[in-house]
Amino acid sequence: MTKRGKLWLALIAVVVLGGAGYYFYSQNIVSAADESGEEPAVQTAVARQGELVVSTTGAGSIVAAQEVSLAFDTNGTLTELLVQVGDSVQEGDVLARVDDTAAQEALTNAQIALSKAAMQTDASATQTGISYDDISLTNAQIALEEAQKNLDELLNWEPDEDEIAQAEASLAAAQAGYSAASGQAVATNNNLELEAMSLDDAQAAVVAAQEAYDLAFDPGREWELYTDDPSCQAGQSYPNCTGQPYSTRLANERQSAINAIARAEENLYVAQLNYESAVASSGSSSLANANSSVLNAQISLKAAQAGPTEDDIAAAQTAVRQAELSLQQVMLNVEANQLNLTQAQLNVTAAEETVAGTELVAPMDGTIMAINYDVGENVSGVMLTLANLEQPMIEAYLDESDLNMVGVGYEVDVVFDALPDDTFVGTVVLIDPQLVNESGITAVRALVKLNEDSFAKPQTLPIGLNATVEVIGGRAQNAVLVPVEALREISDGQYAVFVMENGEPTLRFVEVGIMDFTYAQILSGVEAGEEVTTGIVQTQ
Repeated sequence: MTKRGKLWLALIAVVVLGGAGYYFYSQNIVSAADESGEEPAVQTAVARQGELVVSTTGAGSIVAAQEVSLAFDTNGTLTELLVQVGDSVQEGDVLARVDDTAAQEALTNAQIALSKAAMQTDASATQTGISYDDISLTNAQIALEEAQKNLDELLNWEPDEDEIAQAEASLAAAQAGYSAASGQAVATNNNLELEAMSLDDAQAAVVAAQEAYDLAFDPGREWELYTDDPSCQAGQSYPNCTGQPYSTRLANERQSAINAIARAEENLYVAQLNYESAVASSGSSSLANANSSVLNAQISLKAAQAGPTEDDIAAAQTAVRQAELSLQQVMLNVEANQLNLTQAQLNVTAAEETVAGTELVAPMDGTIMAINYDVGENVSGVMLTLANLEQPMIEAYLDESDLNMVGVGYEVDVVFDALPDDTFVGTVVLIDPQLVNESGITAVRALVKLNEDSFAKPQTLPIGLNATVEVIGGRAQNAVLVPVEALREISDGQYAVFVMENGEPTLRFVEVGIMDFTYAQILSGVEAGEEVTTGIVQTQ
């Protein structure tokens, strides 16, 4: 729309509203004249300059700016109480302690567990500079490298001429030895038979020694070890026996049995060696050994010529796979041990917090308001109450009908019942988002912060001190004021007044500020000293 179009619309609106205002004015005057039979005098008032205050009043009382209920993190017996009601404390001050014996023990155990977990996986935690996980990981890597190396050698095998020549020479020598052994046909078996007889005797001696051993260690004779009575000799009867004590005799008998079976086994061993030596020296043994050497030489030559078999390669591949799995297992163990270390660290932290929880520490500066336990009692709830009294605050309640008169940042005048001659100044800092019910009355709850520099003198304002609060919804100084009867509401939120010009009322639009039941603040449209109409009712 052009500027010219807007101007025309504005002019039309003024004309229409002016006509409406004149109609309103004339209708009221004419109606009044018709009712009385004579034309009444138009009442007027002079716009004046002054102060206008819009406020609402409520009741309130002093509350702490901040109040906290403190409790131990750990229940226990109260061992120390370092404050009393009324004491001022600083943030970080220790206020009380409970028995920390169990907490300290738990912390020690957690620290020991952490040290063990660290040695498992953290090299810096050991004196050797290497952890168990480092050792396991290195061994697994070495085993995999060796298995892979063995497999690579088998897969890349090539015949070795020197190895083949050596195998052929070994086979020739073995065949020559076999021929020599075959030529030894003359040998007697006398020595072999003699050694066989000695072997039989030694075996019999072992059997006899074992029987004597079993007799000496018969469980039914255990009582003799604990009897110091003398044993009976031939022809003697108890209790006139003069032999060794039963315990000594049985101990000696058992020692003799042990020695005898040891000698018998040693003799059997010697006899066995002699017999085997005789068998080895016989012609058939030499011939068998020579034949075995030939067979072994043939196998070695075949292996040198043929290389690894499929079974050899498969076995080597299996060994590599097993070594890989072992390495992966070790790596998984390392991860698990890292988690165990983290858990151990968390456990130590939790144990430290538990120990710290046996001390009650002030979270802020404040004053001790209440103490609920004495030394020696078991503490299981709120130990004490701490409040910040440095900044006076007022909890105020206002009628719900005055809700539009209260807002955050509004100025408040406060008069305490105990200090009726002093007026304190504050500011609304909080309004509850929902109404509250106090003594059956629905009210608006607001929190007022008192301005310390407004105190007439240093004051001690105890918690609960009652007061009357006046919330200033608006304050206008040196403002142009007209009676509210002079206002004519043309539309929602838009006003006009009739100003007397040359003895005639002229409608004039005005901008209205704050107002109460008597006066309204005129921001623009009327100047102080101008005369406005208030209708047909006298206005002072």
